[in-house]
Amino acid sequence: MTRVEIRGLRKSYGTVEALRGLDLVVESGALVALLGPTGAGKTTTLKCIAGVEEPDDGDILFDGESVLGIPAWRRNVAMFFQSYALYPHLSVYDNIAYPLREQKMSKDEIDKMVKSVAEKLRISLLLDRKEPSTLSGGEMQRVALARTLVRKPLVFLLDEPISNLDAKLREEMRTEFKRLHKELKQTIIYATPDYLEAFAIAEKVAVIKDGMILQYDTPINLLKRPKNRFVATFIGSPTINLLKGVVRRGVRGWEFSAPGLRLELVEVGGASSKIYDGLEVEMAIRPHDIVLEAQQNANTFKAKVLAAERLGYETVVTLSVGEVELKTVSKGMRLYRYGEEVSISIPGDRVILFDVSSGEAIY
Repeated sequence: MTRVEIRGLRKSYGTVEALRGLDLVVESGALVALLGPTGAGKTTTLKCIAGVEEPDDGDILFDGESVLGIPAWRRNVAMFFQSYALYPHLSVYDNIAYPLREQKMSKDEIDKMVKSVAEKLRISLLLDRKEPSTLSGGEMQRVALARTLVRKPLVFLLDEPISNLDAKLREEMRTEFKRLHKELKQTIIYATPDYLEAFAIAEKVAVIKDGMILQYDTPINLLKRPKNRFVATFIGSPTINLLKGVVRRGVRGWEFSAPGLRLELVEVGGASSKIYDGLEVEMAIRPHDIVLEAQQNANTFKAKVLAAERLGYETVVTLSVGEVELKTVSKGMRLYRYGEEVSISIPGDRVILFDVSSGEAIY
């Protein structure tokens, strides 16, 4: 197991800054997800760790020792890409054994290691298959993984490894990666643009955008306590509700005010230290936190149904409250008609306020 530390990593391709002073620490044996949109810098980060790319500035340390200047083949880092790149002229067994033969290992050692990894990945019955092209997508995925794992790398890097699979196989492979991590106890950095994938497998998630880590936290904190607008909107489905308005000092404390909506806020600790009367903000509330068909209280509002999407296990309802639109979620398959009036409640302690100019969370 290896501790990976990245300090102030910078990398440019011509005028394009792929990494802009990126910092990240992955503890020994941890499984961390690097989560961000296309072009955020995920692949560049992994390539710099692997030694495929050299950064323009900054440092990368394995167990406290810098690996800059050490060639990729000596770092003992395995990088797994979206494409499986199996050798079509080799059997499944020979595909997995290939990197061991390159290391001049004995036939008995190779046989032992290939069969051991194949058993862990549940592909022992495929070892005699002559043509990899006859394998299913999930089977190809496991064979390519086996070829990577058999090397026993210090660090395992996965670059969107299941994006080419269908939904069912992606679900299976998420479980597989989680199980393998528990068994192998390797340091794994897993890059993905899918927050559900990141949350399903990782202990901690680093949200990356424009070559910088915006928040490095547990999945629950990223969901409930995002540090900025981007993190809040990138994570969650349906997307978090965002409303522009003003903070006012009310009779019982702070209130958020938007056209047709006045919401009492619940103060938590010193959270209100950055707000003042008349401050323009963006208020955010998760659709799942809005209570539909709620009992009357200070933050209960009448709303009209604009649309309802029945998704099987839940129904996503779009509502108009005053002059604003909100999405909420109802459990199960519910029938809501256009124009129907309903009652909703917005918990004041689930609200997040963002500074309009900076996008940083202030409440």
